[in-house]
Amino acid sequence: MSTYTYSYAYTRAQALVDQVDVLFTAAGIDKDATAKVCYGVDQRWLTSIGLYLRRDGKRVYEVEARINWSVHSDNASLDFSTDLPGWEGTASPEASILGARFAARARSEGLTPNYWVRFTPAIIRDPTRHSQLCPKVGVSYGSHPPDWSKTPSETTLRLQDLGEVGLAERSAL
Repeated sequence: MSTYTYSYAYTRAQALVDQVDVLFTAAGIDKDATAKVCYGVDQRWLTSIGLYLRRDGKRVYEVEARINWSVHSDNASLDFSTDLPGWEGTASPEASILGARFAARARSEGLTPNYWVRFTPAIIRDPTRHSQLCPKVGVSYGSHPPDWSKTPSETTLRLQDLGEVGLAERSAL
């Protein structure tokens, strides 16, 4: 029984990493940065990750994936949900489509994709550890995404079959 449980936990955790990989790759984030963020998800250091576009130093568009690392188990939970058809390989339709939509928005607006991460509260409360882990996921300690150009509209999504992930799309365009 414990082998089955371990297998299930590994599969669910790997599925979370896969969705972040699909989202970042489809969005046009470089391979090295994507690998670093995926490593942070795999290590369970992160509670959310975001992709954003900025114009004139202000954020104008963002996609966020929140990860709910369950208190009662080692399984994580991710929310993306839409009524899209099934998965292709390791990619949920939501991660693929949202990443592609982000990339298309970046191209149409002529803006460069950026990303941010949010560490777990335990890591944030430990400044030494927090500062050591930031470079491992490709961000600078104490940095944050730019302020919004104006109040954004928001759409939330749930990921089919992975309740551990919650997605939000925000736009000030």
